[in-house]
Amino acid sequence: MKCIRERRSIRNYEERELPGDILKEIIMAGRYAPSAENRQPWKFIVVTNRDAISFLSRRTKEQIGKMLKQKRKWKKKFNELEDEQTVLFLQAVALSKRDMVFHNAPAAVFIVTPDSIFNDESCACAAQNMMLAARSLGVGSCWVGFAKFLEWDNEATEKLGMPEGHHIAASIVFGYHENLPKSTPRKPTADIIKWID
Repeated sequence: MKCIRERRSIRNYEERELPGDILKEIIMAGRYAPSAENRQPWKFIVVTNRDAISFLSRRTKEQIGKMLKQKRKWKKKFNELEDEQTVLFLQAVALSKRDMVFHNAPAAVFIVTPDSIFNDESCACAAQNMMLAARSLGVGSCWVGFAKFLEWDNEATEKLGMPEGHHIAASIVFGYHENLPKSTPRKPTADIIKWID
């Protein structure tokens, strides 16, 4: 419960590298997640080369920029593009000189899976296990939703060595951080829990 309560999305990382044995332990936690029919449908692509992470960040921003230029076409798929605040935020990410995608983290892990029912849910369980394991080891993490845009970029998926017929179910960055941000307030239990006796 302590790790669950203390886990935060970290978006500022130290320059310090993450040791390989720590990363392996974090991935091991993902491997032991529950999965539908015990299919264990995940593959983990681990990127620790900072130039490669920078490349993937640039390509993600380019894909976001392309989508925004064809906003009308993409509104059918992404209702969020109807929201002006969301569009402004995406523009800021696409145009930023900073790495607002992978947050200059020393490690990024992509959990990829074939297109099959319940695979994404299973991979989400693996991702959560990894983030909680990271917290228990004093390592910060952040789920990177923007990485999904890399699926539209053949050069990026080729660089990742993504197997054919797979998609990105989750992408998480890991690294050391200085300060743990404060917890955001949780919704009142009366608003989110319904008991049926």
